[in-house]
Amino acid sequence: MTTKSRGLTQLLTLKHGPLPVSLPRSRNRSGVFSKVRTIAGMAALCFSVLLIFVADASAQNIRTIFLVRHADKVSEDTDAALSEAGRRRADCLANTLADAQIQQIFTSDLQRTQQTAAPLAEKRHLKPVAIPLSMPEKLIDAIRSSKETNVLVVWHDATLPMILRALGAPEISPIGHTEYDRFFILTLAGDTARPQPRFTALRYCDSTK
Repeated sequence: MTTKSRGLTQLLTLKHGPLPVSLPRSRNRSGVFSKVRTIAGMAALCFSVLLIFVADASAQNIRTIFLVRHADKVSEDTDAALSEAGRRRADCLANTLADAQIQQIFTSDLQRTQQTAAPLAEKRHLKPVAIPLSMPEKLIDAIRSSKETNVLVVWHDATLPMILRALGAPEISPIGHTEYDRFFILTLAGDTARPQPRFTALRYCDSTK
């Protein structure tokens, strides 16, 4: 057994007890049986390492919440739809999060948030959950109680900063009336030893192109 294999075997033995199949110790046995024992031993070793990594990932229980304001709107009407620039931004958002494995989407009950989420929802075969704009506390509760690992929230400029604060993010500068490119990421850990979430603020998608 090499020094590297011996060290890893000892580490796994300390964590999980002796491995069910040991690596071959003798070179005097037939070559066939020696190879079989080697393959079996390495398979057991790899499986034990895999179990350690899976257990560690499950224990961390990390959730990622992506939050954006709705894309560019066509007018100042209460339930204004997206403009052409807004539709381009919505498509860009879907491309940006294409590999993020989004499992749940929250929007308000106004069409501009739903239209912003629509391209990604179609890609992911998801039905967004619409929550009334007048009930941001319900949105906060829904995010907290969700069991999904990766979540997208499409909301509105006036109350999005308050929602971020309620979820543990630091205070952000007010979102300007014409700012549609603010993008926020909250990483929530289930580990009570690290209750403070990690927070990232970005800009995304130039809808003029």
